Amino acid sequence: MPSLVPKQYFLGFIPLAAGAELITVFGVVNKASGIYGTLSIFTGHPITVAQLVLNIISLLLLPVFLYALHNVRRQNALPVVAFSYIYFLDMLANLAFTIYFSVAWFRVFNVTLATEASKDNTPSIDTASERGLSITIIVLVLLCKVYFSLALFGYARLLVRKAGMRADNGEGKFTRRLQYFMLTIAPSFWRRGSRRAGKGRMVNTLEEGNGTY
Repeated sequence: MPSLVPKQYFLGFIPLAAGAELITVFGVVNKASGIYGTLSIFTGHPITVAQLVLNIISLLLLPVFLYALHNVRRQNALPVVAFSYIYFLDMLANLAFTIYFSVAWFRVFNVTLATEASKDNTPSIDTASERGLSITIIVLVLLCKVYFSLALFGYARLLVRKAGMRADNGEGKFTRRLQYFMLTIAPSFWRRGSRRAGKGRMVNTLEEGNGTY
């Protein structure tokens, strides 16, 4: 059964490392846009509470994405794993905001159509085609975000296996706890081989010399 998580290539032909870097760069640019959104408060431009919250979240995550870009380029496994989880949570938040803004836009759209229809009974736009195009664009954007998150997890998994990381071999108190927590979530995804009976520990089968995926 084919995996939804890319294993070697991003979009089927770009090396996963380059794809992860592109995703992170796009994320940095996206989060940097929160600066301009927040400045609208001081310029008097109308902004909703939801838009303000989204811009503040973007500003708070901008340093995280910049730090992640550095580690993605240097192929540091643990920070990239942590970033893949952060990106996933951010993606879920963005999905919620996108759905919220889309519903709000469609409500305004429907009110506008009703107003035009009450005036001359001849709406100036093709309602069905515009709605269909809008829904298509929204769905494509959401699917892209989901795929980007999966690609980051795929790259993080490559680095974990390359570094021989397991849930039980972290160094340092904080690092060990963080590594254990992240790699015990869906352990079959991260590990190369099988778990030891009764312990749930991951085994690096490359070290054993006879393991299989």
